[in-house]
Amino acid sequence: MYKEILISTTSSITQIAIIENSVLIKIIVERNDNVSLVGNIYEGQITRILPGMKAAFVNIGLKKPAFLQNNSSIYHQGQILLVQVIKEPAGNKQACLTTNISIPSRYIILLPNSSDLLKISNRITSPKERQRLKKIFLSRSCKYSLIIRTAAEGVSENILFNDLEFLYNLWQDIQDTRTSSLIYEELPIYLQVIRDLIDPMTYKFKVDSNAISEEISNFIKRFAPHFIPQIEYFSTKKHTLFEQHSININKFLEPKVMLNSGGYIIIEATEAMTTIDVNTGSYIGKCNLSETLFKTNLEAAITIANQIKLRNISGIIIIDFIDMKNYVHKNKILDALKQGLINDHVKISEISRLGLVEITRKRTYDSLEQVLCKTCPTCEGRGLVMK
Repeated sequence: MYKEILISTTSSITQIAIIENSVLIKIIVERNDNVSLVGNIYEGQITRILPGMKAAFVNIGLKKPAFLQNNSSIYHQGQILLVQVIKEPAGNKQACLTTNISIPSRYIILLPNSSDLLKISNRITSPKERQRLKKIFLSRSCKYSLIIRTAAEGVSENILFNDLEFLYNLWQDIQDTRTSSLIYEELPIYLQVIRDLIDPMTYKFKVDSNAISEEISNFIKRFAPHFIPQIEYFSTKKHTLFEQHSININKFLEPKVMLNSGGYIIIEATEAMTTIDVNTGSYIGKCNLSETLFKTNLEAAITIANQIKLRNISGIIIIDFIDMKNYVHKNKILDALKQGLINDHVKISEISRLGLVEITRKRTYDSLEQVLCKTCPTCEGRGLVMK
């Protein structure tokens, strides 16, 4: 598999595209005036206890106090504590916090507030490799709990221990830094992508900023020295980096996505969830009704998996497939959907009697719609105006 990562920056926005075997599989966009808070660690102060919800509001320096869910009765109003952002503030919802700090590096995630836990990524499937990694870390007296990431597969003991030492030192720095509310800031979005997604198949980076190109080169030398991808500077005199690769982000903001068969899907986001409706459109099929519905749903399932990743849709997703009676067809639709999201952090339900599939997807980055769009001032997001 050939992987290429494009990174385009301006004074206002950062855009990242990930291409595998010449196919666009992921787009990440972040506004420079609205950088993600997820992963940041703050020293916060509890402003209000909510005993009925086993929760508290914590002031970490944002416009609104952040929400901390907890099952402990030891917290009290005015208490100072170390917290980490796990969900962005969105709409009327506050940022969500945890006291279970996690600090990721290339190969390891450090959990400094717990001990005696060693978890190895489920994506490392070789029993021999899992045993090797377990032996490496159990041979060393680890102070804290660790999660061994997928990228650690096949990596030498020395490199893994260097990564662990880096995390230990970073955690010590965080504990020693109590001069401001923000104690630790997550990496810039483009370095997060490199940390989390670079692998031996990553052949090339294309970047339209000399400064960021140099920053990426130094980062790879430090955190993944055994990878030697090409880092190519792209001059944007005639076309932007995305234009050169025929990437039009605006088309991933349209609610209607046409299928090759003539059918289409409609993607609509609300504050509670995202709904995706499948329609046959102009497709009338060549066989019987059952085959027509199956082919439309099958193409839709593959397209929906791609659109979820490209648009960064997360949270609750409800898919309304065209109703089918054939159980074999239903299982094939579900298999296609699962295959399309196989390496994603998702949970997928069975198809209900009404043809609905429920998906929950972990929020890693803001959706394209959240980053690039704003609520219509006329209808205030309802999509309707008075006659």
